[in-house]
Formats: sequence, structure tokens, C-alpha cells
Amino acid sequence: MIAAIDIGNTRTKVGFFSAGKLVRNLAIATGEDFSALGWEPLEGAVIGSVVPALSARWQDFLLPRARHVHLASAASPWGFRSEVEEPSRVGVDRLANIEAALGFPGAAIVVDAGTATKFDLLEGVEIRHFAGGAIAPGVEVSYRALLAGTAQLGAVDLAKHSPVIGYNTETAIRSGVVHGFAAQVDGMIVKIFEERELPPTTVVVATGGAAGYLKGRARLITHYRPHLTLEGLHALAEKVFPRSSGPERRDL
Repeated sequence: MIAAIDIGNTRTKVGFFSAGKLVRNLAIATGEDFSALGWEPLEGAVIGSVVPALSARWQDFLLPRARHVHLASAASPWGFRSEVEEPSRVGVDRLANIEAALGFPGAAIVVDAGTATKFDLLEGVEIRHFAGGAIAPGVEVSYRALLAGTAQLGAVDLAKHSPVIGYNTETAIRSGVVHGFAAQVDGMIVKIFEERELPPTTVVVATGGAAGYLKGRARLITHYRPHLTLEGLHALAEKVFPRSSGPERRDL
């Protein structure tokens, strides 16, 4: 069993893989106690963290439970070439998403809708490369900023349906936040296509906790993969962990 741990700013997701398949996954609030999640002995664990303060805690916890532990970074053996400046400053979640996107042929745009909304581009056919991307405030961050900056707008349930033209304040807020989010995503995708002159076969895959808001609203998403980041971390694990079993444990 291989564990992939995606430590995000808001949520931490854990996926358990057996024979290359995701067999169990769970999510907790980042910083929440993770010791009682029902851990079993692991062949390996790979950690992708954008919260450096928690990386060591997870490593210390996993070392006695896994034969091999790897903390993913820009120096890990990803399957693509990075063409961005200062690769070490790119979030590991973005690198893991690009790694998972290697499963699609040709160019791919990854839209990761989380605390931030990230747009990342994979290009190339035989030699795949991470061209870069864009980072915007996430839909819930924008929503909370709207409430914090206004005196008369109250909280609404974003999960409910609203027409684009709201018929009261509640539906107007929900429309502006959710439909506006989908329009932002579609607009950014169009700009990426235009700037990079991407072929129409380019895949656009959405992931992240807020990706559900895009369903039925964003028109240019071609695939929804809720566990894309975990899949990318698992693909990295397949490269860094030895196939044969041995008695030693190592922290890479």
C-alpha cells in the first residue's frame, strides 16, 4: 500500500493506492490531528505540502509506519521538464497536478480550484514541459472578502442554484460569486489558448475542492478529476520507491 498525502492550506487529503489504484481516500482540515485515521503498515508514503510548518510533523509520523517516505519538491524526479523561473518556489501541488496530467496526450490545462484557483499548462508531445501558469484568489476566498468588505451583504449558501440574474440579494450574491467564478475560469482558459496558440485537442481538467462549482457552469472544462493531485503524488511514488522490499526505511 502506498499513501499519498496532499497538505493544502485549508484541507489535507490522503489517498491509499494498491496495485496502482486509489482504493481509499479521506480529507481532514489542515492542522487537525491525523494520528487516528486508521493507518496500516505502508510500503511507502509520499508527501506533497504547501504548508512547510507541517511537513516535518507528517514525516516524523510516517517514518515508523512506512518502509519509505519521500517529501516531494521541485528536485523530485518528475516526468516533465520545468520551464518556469525559480522552480523551487512552485507549489508541490501544482507539480503533482502536472505529473498526473502526463496521462493525457499532448497539451493540457489544469484548473485546481482550492483556496487559490491555479491554472497550469503542460505542453509538448514527446518531451513534456511545464510552461507555467496563473494564480487567482479562490472562489471561497473571494466570497469571504466580499462579506468582510460590505456592511449589508450577508452569508448565503453557495451550493444552492441561482440564475445568472438574481431575483433578490441572496441569489444575486450567489450568482455573482459562483457564476462569476465559472466565467473567470472560462475567460482564463480562452486567454491561455490564445496566448499559447494551443490546438483544439488540448485537455482542460478541473480538480480541487471548489471544482464542483464549475460543473454545469464552466463551458470549457473537458474532464473533472477530483483526486488529480493525489494521482500525481502516487505517480511520483512509483518512480522514487524501489520495487523490491527490504528491511530498511529511508527518508528521501
